[in-house]
Amino acid sequence: MRRDAFDSLQAAGIRGLLGCKTELRFRQKTPPDILELQLELRGRMHRDCLPPDLEPPCPTCGRVGLRLPDDLILDATSLPTDIDLFRLGDYGTVLIGTDRFKDAVEQGGWAGISFRELPVR
Repeated sequence: MRRDAFDSLQAAGIRGLLGCKTELRFRQKTPPDILELQLELRGRMHRDCLPPDLEPPCPTCGRVGLRLPDDLILDATSLPTDIDLFRLGDYGTVLIGTDRFKDAVEQGGWAGISFRELPVR
């Protein structure tokens, strides 16, 4: 993430962002200031969107052999209230943002980001 975008989100009051310097090298004289976001694993999928015959997690690594459901439902009791952007604990490649995060991104006018509202139970 570009530093200016990161600073803009922080200025908008987005909670839970931690930007780390990257180890990237650029050939340009003035390379872009890029940060890598460290996003916590928080929240879970609601059991209604999980298959009934779900295998138990791997005893060694804890991985659950699970496809991402087409109709994702979030478990309301597991959602954090102290951060505005996080990775889903059951499926770490899914990013979940609050309405506050969505509004800040839309005000920033950044392209290439799409949002989809998810049901919560």
